[in-house]
Amino acid sequence: MSSDKDLPEDLWDILSPRLTEERRVRMTEVAAARTRHLCLVMQDIYHPHNISACLRSAEAFGVQDIHVVDSSESFKAGKTARGVTDWLNIETHTSPKACAEALNQRGYVILAGIPAQDAIPLHQLPVEQPMALLFGNEHAGISPEWGPWIQRYFTIPMQGMVQSLNISVSAAICLHSLSRSASMKIKPEQYTLSKAEQNQLLGQWLSRQIPSWKGEYHFRKSRTDI
Repeated sequence: MSSDKDLPEDLWDILSPRLTEERRVRMTEVAAARTRHLCLVMQDIYHPHNISACLRSAEAFGVQDIHVVDSSESFKAGKTARGVTDWLNIETHTSPKACAEALNQRGYVILAGIPAQDAIPLHQLPVEQPMALLFGNEHAGISPEWGPWIQRYFTIPMQGMVQSLNISVSAAICLHSLSRSASMKIKPEQYTLSKAEQNQLLGQWLSRQIPSWKGEYHFRKSRTDI
């Protein structure tokens, strides 16, 4: 099976006429709003509802890339995430170190959400550099292995008696806040995908929507080459 990176560059151009005009317009608009300036990192999160809710929030706020650290190699998106995973890029890692190295190579600042007194309030986080937003296990929190790799710790300010939130709620609040702040403070060409990246993403989405894409692509391509 071909990976998303192996897809033809003109896949969207060749096969998109197969879709309705409304569907093409919607997919194009969504791709144009996608970002890699912000990505979501989940470490050893096992509750299916939490996983699915985090993925849905990322997709809803235009965050394209998800990194999953799964030491037990049992990660599952869950039934409630059906229809969401087709629109996201999910990359799995077996250790915090492997994930951190991959994020560093791509220029991300790793930001970890913890309810600590010395953590920076969410709204004060600088958003100029690409951000990797890290959330840890529901019970154990963030692994100590992340220590050397985390640039900043942050927290969501709260005024109530309860000083903690469910991880999926926390992720949703942070993704919304940081995506909004970054999209307003940095240049659009820094926040959103380039035209080439958008076209590649559209081809990727299309290949996931059409199981028989390869045969149809070669058939239509051969006709356009005549």
